[in-house]
Amino acid sequence: MSLKYRPEIDGLRAIAVISVVLYHAEFVLPNISPFKGGFLGVDIFFVISGYLITSIILRELSSESFSLVKFYERRARRILPALFTVMAVSLPFAWLYMLPKAMKEFAGSALSALAFGSNIWFLSEDSYWAEPSALKPFLHTWTLSVEEQFYLFFPLLLAALWKWANKYVLSIFALLFLSSLQLADYGSAKFADASFYLLPMRGWELLAGAI
Repeated sequence: MSLKYRPEIDGLRAIAVISVVLYHAEFVLPNISPFKGGFLGVDIFFVISGYLITSIILRELSSESFSLVKFYERRARRILPALFTVMAVSLPFAWLYMLPKAMKEFAGSALSALAFGSNIWFLSEDSYWAEPSALKPFLHTWTLSVEEQFYLFFPLLLAALWKWANKYVLSIFALLFLSSLQLADYGSAKFADASFYLLPMRGWELLAGAI
C-alpha cells in the first residue's frame, strides 16, 4: 500500500545524500570542513526508513491486508535491481585495476552485500592492514545491511504486537528505542567500531522513525 507523497521527506533525503557525498569527497573550504559530520546523513536515512516502513505496515495491518511475503517481495524489488547494477558496473573496474589483496576484499564485500551482512564484513576487516575506503566500492552497503537485518524481525514483531498487545505498541517501541540508544551511548566509548556498524546500536534510529 502506497503512502501519500511527502515532499519534506524528499527534502530530507536530498540533505542526507548531499552531506554524505560531500563528506566522502572530502569537500573543504579554506580552513573549514563544512561537511566534517556529513555521515549524519546516514542517521537521517535510518529515521526516514523507519518512519516509511512502519507507516506502510500499520496501514496494511489496520486494513487486514498485510502480507509478510508481499512485504519482502517489495523490499527485494526496490533494492536488488540497484544493487545488482552497482555490482555489474564495479566488477570490470575492480578486475582491471585492483591488486590481488584488494580484489579478494572486494569479492568478500560483494558476497556479504548480497547476504545483507556487509556491516559485519567491514567491521571484521577494519584493521591496520585493511585496504583504504577508496578501494571499497561496496562500503556504503553496510547501511543497507543494517536496514535489512532490522526488517527481518521488525514486521513480525509489529504484526504480533498489533494482534495481541495493540495498546502497548508505542510503549514497547519506546522501551526498545531507549535500550538501543543507551547501548549506542555506551558502545561509542567502549567499542566504537561495533557501535557504528551493528544493528543493536543503530536500531534506535530506525525505531525513532517508527515511533
